[in-house]
Amino acid sequence: MNYFFSAAFFKVAGIAIVIFILADMLWLAVVARHLYFRQMGYLASVENGRIVFNLPVGILAQAIIALALAVFISLAIIVENRLAAAVCTGAFAGFALYCTYDLTNLSFVKGYPVFISLVDIAWGTAQGLFAGFYVFYLTRFFRAGF
Repeated sequence: MNYFFSAAFFKVAGIAIVIFILADMLWLAVVARHLYFRQMGYLASVENGRIVFNLPVGILAQAIIALALAVFISLAIIVENRLAAAVCTGAFAGFALYCTYDLTNLSFVKGYPVFISLVDIAWGTAQGLFAGFYVFYLTRFFRAGF
């Protein structure tokens, strides 16, 4: 458990947070922008025909998710130092984290779109899977012999 207080983990987690946030911003601002607007525009703050994000809150949420993924994936690497373990753990953790958000919204937000939940859960699973790759290789880079 000392690994989580090491310089190597801080570097891995810091870079993982940056990669995760950039990927999520690309997803939200470019790839899925129109989809989210069409499906959820009525729930969002909209200016000039675009959804307006509360950027500080969004970045904080993304950083927390990315840090959680880095911790879960690092635990898998500690237990079984294999890429497959890191990627599978990342995919499952991303799935679980995004399911928590989306299924909670479906449970009480009136009119929350099921389709968006499915797309979002798939995206979270993909984000976790990708995190498995980069956390694994960043860990190898910053902590040779791990």
